[in-house]
Amino acid sequence: MNMQKGKQSEYVSGSLILTQRIAFEALISKKELTVAFGVSSSFVSKLMAEEGLPHFKIGRAVRFRISDVSVWLEKRRMS
Repeated sequence: MNMQKGKQSEYVSGSLILTQRIAFEALISKKELTVAFGVSSSFVSKLMAEEGLPHFKIGRAVRFRISDVSVWLEKRRMS
């Protein structure tokens, strides 16, 4: 295998395939977010629907990226 910065090369069935490494940030559940915020699940649902709280839908599951939520919160900070 030939390793390059940020890319990985490998041979599969005689063909050269380049894949780029992607760093994923862990996602948290709605329950974990409610505990972190100290609010109810219904309030988090309201923030998602009415205030644009960023989230992912994966099937029936709702997940949040901590960095997205932090940016969203910072924009709403009161001085």
